[in-house]
Amino acid sequence: MLLDIARFVFTPCPGHVRAMGYLSEQIAIKNRFDRVKDAWKPHLDRTKKLILDAARLCPQRRKAVLFGSGMLLDIPLDKLCEMFQEVILVDVVHPPFKGFFHRNLTKVAWDVTGTAQAVYHVADHPNKELPLSNPDRFCDDPEIDLVASVNLLSQLPYIPCTYMVARKNRPDPIITAFGKQLIQAHVEYLKRLPGVVALICDLKRRTLDRNGKLLESLDALYGVELPWKGEEWIWDLAPRPEASPEFSYQRLVAGIANIKSLVW
Repeated sequence: MLLDIARFVFTPCPGHVRAMGYLSEQIAIKNRFDRVKDAWKPHLDRTKKLILDAARLCPQRRKAVLFGSGMLLDIPLDKLCEMFQEVILVDVVHPPFKGFFHRNLTKVAWDVTGTAQAVYHVADHPNKELPLSNPDRFCDDPEIDLVASVNLLSQLPYIPCTYMVARKNRPDPIITAFGKQLIQAHVEYLKRLPGVVALICDLKRRTLDRNGKLLESLDALYGVELPWKGEEWIWDLAPRPEASPEFSYQRLVAGIANIKSLVW
């Protein structure tokens, strides 16, 4: 508890990031990892391997950009810093001391959707239009040889949509349409980025009973169809009784080492 308080107080981030819950969510993810790290290990290992597979596809290794770096649980940071001249971590908020000793590491505090701050300002004003996501940062940098979107895509709508739902002043279909646009915009953004572009993301949210029987499998991407196919695996996100004494929760994950090697 004291460590969580210290993280919340001393992690630098803008006011809207703190108020909307981005920092609290990052702390909660780290706490869950600490409780169920054995269950998460296969997923984290496969994510790291896929990122390194993508890195090895790069003819040059100047800059690597990783979206959704978070607490670095799924980022092979040491190896990437050995392979590339510069490694750029991109997330809304960064833990203050992670990666401290890597001289070629850059942390960019940026909301990849480009909408969080605007959502914060219009959430209490139901007559104001919600922003559209259309990111273009990094698209014109010819030195970027690797981009990886890491366990991020399905999470893009989570906090802004939850924040708006809590205000109870916009109909659910409007909020759902906003969430879907964030996901679709990120897919289109990945197509425009330079270099080898890797994607690791949730496809399905799965619920299992105490006997391991699959009870429910829901789309994690708001109905957005990925234009690429890759390898798939199961992430044991919250094995029983982590989130429930009766149910376990999993994610079906897709991993694509280079979307540009596939036709869309």
